[in-house]
Amino acid sequence: MSDVSSSRRMVATLLFLIFGPICWALQLTAMYGGQSALCALGSVDQGIVSAWVLAVSVLAGLACCAGIVWTAPTYALFTGTRAESEQWNFLAFVMRALSALSLLAIAYAGIGTLMLPACGALR
Repeated sequence: MSDVSSSRRMVATLLFLIFGPICWALQLTAMYGGQSALCALGSVDQGIVSAWVLAVSVLAGLACCAGIVWTAPTYALFTGTRAESEQWNFLAFVMRALSALSLLAIAYAGIGTLMLPACGALR
């Protein structure tokens, strides 16, 4: 295996391992960025802002769940190959554990939408 393909596979494996935290980071970016932008307009109903945050949270949660359920296809999607058998158990465990923690964080961030006013702190 060449150095270039080895480096690409290593980076792809790292991205596979942090798939859950990436979903969580994208959720936070879309959720808070979208909420701030919609609230800054001032003419958008609070329900629409809350619906946006919940929709982003649900989509991020579903992506995280898909990664947990279909771990091998997710790895193949990132790397283009199958993992070596002696490494697979470790890689799958770490990815699932980080995704489960990220799923919990996604849920907690989304629940805040139901408990707090959508644009209250911006005015």
